[in-house]
Amino acid sequence: MNSHDSDTRVSIINAVRERDPDRWTEFYTIYKPMLMGYFHRQGLCDGTAQDLTHDVFLKLFEKIRSYDRTKTRFRTWLFTVARNTLIDQARRRDTQRNALDGWTKRVLATAADEEERQRVEFEKQHHARVLQFAFDKVRKRSSPRVWSCFEMSVIKGMSGADVAEALKVTTNVVYVNSWRVLQNVKEVCHCYDEDLKHEPDDRLP
Repeated sequence: MNSHDSDTRVSIINAVRERDPDRWTEFYTIYKPMLMGYFHRQGLCDGTAQDLTHDVFLKLFEKIRSYDRTKTRFRTWLFTVARNTLIDQARRRDTQRNALDGWTKRVLATAADEEERQRVEFEKQHHARVLQFAFDKVRKRSSPRVWSCFEMSVIKGMSGADVAEALKVTTNVVYVNSWRVLQNVKEVCHCYDEDLKHEPDDRLP
């Protein structure tokens, strides 16, 4: 990884650490649905999932300065924060004897292999969420023709010649536009410590 990539990858984290309101809004927009989905999959009702998602963001606000990318990817670190928040809540419920047989017992009884399965699934969701965010962001700042070159050739897998014929441009224009959009998508993904291709076991680069 060159120095530019390294700077880009930590730019979002640095902005969030500095309490940049625009970055926090973007950060929240990306991660709230993903965290809610994780808690729902563990059997939590919507109200409890909302509460725990709020708790996670409070922890992120406090702990994000301690995040060290040389030790782990952000998506793995985020899963650990979410998982620990879930376990803490389950323990509180269990101690207070207010929990019914259900998600509390399942969470506290989760074996290591199940936790690993959850991590892998969480990180897949992270990749999908960030990639979709990158597509949406780059599409909005690209012209329709430029985006169509990328969408048809890279996403849909059409040949350069077929795309050129459909859009009434040269094959070279298709390749240049697709490459430029691809670089922009990569840059946005890197800001959130993601790559275009998801590798579930690449915890460290």
